[in-house]
Amino acid sequence: MGYFKDINLNNFRNFEKFFLEFKNGCNIILGKNGSGKTNILESLSLIEKGRGFRKEKIENLINFNNINKDFKIFSLFNNENIDYNIATFSLNKSKKKITVNDNHDSTSIKHFESLFSIIYFLPEMERLFVSSPSFRRNFLDRLIFNFNKDYNKVVNKYKKSIIERQLLLKDSQYDENWIQNIESNIAEYGSSIYKNREEHISVLNRTLKTINSAKHFSNDFVLKIQDNFYETNNKIYENIDIYVSQLQLNRKKDFFQGGCSIGPHRSDILGLNKLNNFNLNQLSTGQQKTIVLLIILAQSEYLINELNLHPIVLLDEICSHLDDSNRELLLYLTNKLKVQVFMTGTEKKFFSFLSTKAHYCNIT
Repeated sequence: MGYFKDINLNNFRNFEKFFLEFKNGCNIILGKNGSGKTNILESLSLIEKGRGFRKEKIENLINFNNINKDFKIFSLFNNENIDYNIATFSLNKSKKKITVNDNHDSTSIKHFESLFSIIYFLPEMERLFVSSPSFRRNFLDRLIFNFNKDYNKVVNKYKKSIIERQLLLKDSQYDENWIQNIESNIAEYGSSIYKNREEHISVLNRTLKTINSAKHFSNDFVLKIQDNFYETNNKIYENIDIYVSQLQLNRKKDFFQGGCSIGPHRSDILGLNKLNNFNLNQLSTGQQKTIVLLIILAQSEYLINELNLHPIVLLDEICSHLDDSNRELLLYLTNKLKVQVFMTGTEKKFFSFLSTKAHYCNIT
């Protein structure tokens, strides 16, 4: 089981210099609003590929008092009693770089990436099922990225191909071979996204069913992809030619409407009650929070039990809408699963339901 032993921030967000030690288990970060609690969680999320859970530009991560300098994040990560010195830093305020034991070659980075994964909960996720379809798609894609570090490359190539096709369609004299090649790429990348989403939703539904049965959590629901093209063409990823043909047929339509009228970027991810097909977007905020925590729990169970990958779980401002069901879920996550958990909050009393083993870090 891997875990972070500390974090050392230099010129990052509101911190000019800041150091904090962590425990292998549940860590509670306490402080007033605006003290930088979320910034600490964000710094941990930046140790993984990408721009962190806020998706911020590099220049916005730099301390505003020293905007001409780059930020640096140092952390000691332990896995099976081996320490890894991790450095995450900006280069010329435009790029992010990660080194492992002062080494930045791809072999070292890939090895480190295979040791951990980050799952996070942000306050806006409390309204997951009333947010936009893109928010739900990103939520699911993030869960897939937890164990498939190349998945984001496919998603980005797909988006790039969609834009490239639209630019070509605006040119009435476009090259037929060129657009056919782009449409083949769209179908290839789009089919891969469909396949990954379908497979992981199946995994989550199976794991959620097991959790509900074994732990007696009360919410019995399923996740489902809503997409007319996907539903009409069952397992479209097994017959890409149909995908390509439909793209060709839609050229005129897509020229006038803009974008691309079929594909996984048009999908929605629904949550439905098993008994009556009741859409979860009708639930209260607290109930939706319970659903999201159950999904996070199912994701953690899957990573641990089937992939032998123990995630790091970041829960930002988790104490709002915290009823008995949500407390029970958090207790199970922190006490039963072998994961390192970080939670933020303004007062210690909000976490009184947790084990006395929780490690409290006060931000002053």
